[in-house]
Order: sequence, then structure tokens, then C-alpha cells
Amino acid sequence: MDPLEENPMGRTGIRGIGSLRCYGPNHSLHPVLTRWRRNINGSISRKNSKKMLEILAVKPISSEHWALPGGTLAPGEKLPSKLKEILKEEFWQQFESLQVQGTEVYRGYLDDPRNTDNAWIETLAINVHFETQEKLDLLTSNLLDREPDFSIRWQVVDQKIPLFANQKEILRKAAENFRAHY
Repeated sequence: MDPLEENPMGRTGIRGIGSLRCYGPNHSLHPVLTRWRRNINGSISRKNSKKMLEILAVKPISSEHWALPGGTLAPGEKLPSKLKEILKEEFWQQFESLQVQGTEVYRGYLDDPRNTDNAWIETLAINVHFETQEKLDLLTSNLLDREPDFSIRWQVVDQKIPLFANQKEILRKAAENFRAHY
């Protein structure tokens, strides 16, 4: 890419590529993995008469913010390395198939603190909803649970969730698609 590329959203005050991989758009993938929040009796939890969603979120030990399990893609990569860190390798191909069945929630510029005048993140957010216990068990059995660098947990979708960058907007759109609480 051309080092004279200019951020389509305007100047950030930082030149060059910063911590991103290349000049121009740096593509990322953010899977929005959701399930319904359930009460002890198995019924779907509600708040203000709206169903409640939960997302699978990751939190690096070095951060105070939770994030969607995704990240930037290297050229030719189908799954971001950060997602591969939480999924067992033998599940990667099956996860790619699940994503194809998912719903696109957002595609475009991502307001991110790593963006510079000459390099920025453009993301694709795909919602994969785990409606049945069988599909949910398939996912949870393929999560790596002993990774010392970050925590993984299901978290209620809510506007107060402390999420990285502008991932809250992605969550809001996913909740809207389900007419769920946000």
C-alpha cells in the first residue's frame, strides 16, 4: 500500500502505520458469538420485557476492557490469530463453516485507538448465534480454557459492558437484530 494513503475519517495526528501491519486499510474479523441468557429453570431471561443476550468475550490480562474474540487478519488468513488462541486447532475449519451461516452485523471502518493518518482498521462483524444446547456444547468444548494471557467468559449484552474500541456499536446492532435488550 501507498504510505500516502489517508484515513477516510480524517487525521488522527499520528503518521505512519503505528502498531498496525500495513498502510491503508487493515482488515479484521470480529465474530459476535451469542446465546440467550437463561434462568435457572431454563427459560430465557428478560429485562424490560426484552430477551437478554450473552456474548462470548475475551479480556487480555493487560487490559481493563473486554473485547469480541477477533482481530486483524494477515493477508490470506481466514481467522484472526487472537481467535485461534482461544479455539482448539481441530475446530478452526468447523468454526469457519459456522461463520458462513452467521449474520453480518457490521462491515466498514472501525474507530480504533491504533488507527493513524495512514493506516486504519476496517472490520467485518459476523453474528453466530448458538440457539441450541448442542451447538453451544460444540463451541464450549472447543474453547481453550487454560490460556494465561487472557480470560474468556459469557457476558450479558448491555450498554454498560466495558468493551474495547467501538465494539459496543457492533453489539447494539446484534441486539437489534434479535430485538433483544441492550
